[in-house]
Amino acid sequence: KEEQKMDCKCIYLSEEAICDASISHMAPKLFDYDAYCNSEEHYRCPILLAYTLRDGYRELMKAS
Repeated sequence: KEEQKMDCKCIYLSEEAICDASISHMAPKLFDYDAYCNSEEHYRCPILLAYTLRDGYRELMKAS
């Protein structure tokens, strides 16, 4: 039986370990990297949530 390896990394994390969802393009701390960036829990990341809210706000402003 072949084991499937799931790609868990957040799509906003660059190969240089820079968070593109962050306004300041910061490098996540080790805790954040383990807890969010490199796990299936990346959708709970506070930086990603803030990015999503900012993006939604921009879309709302364009529509008005």
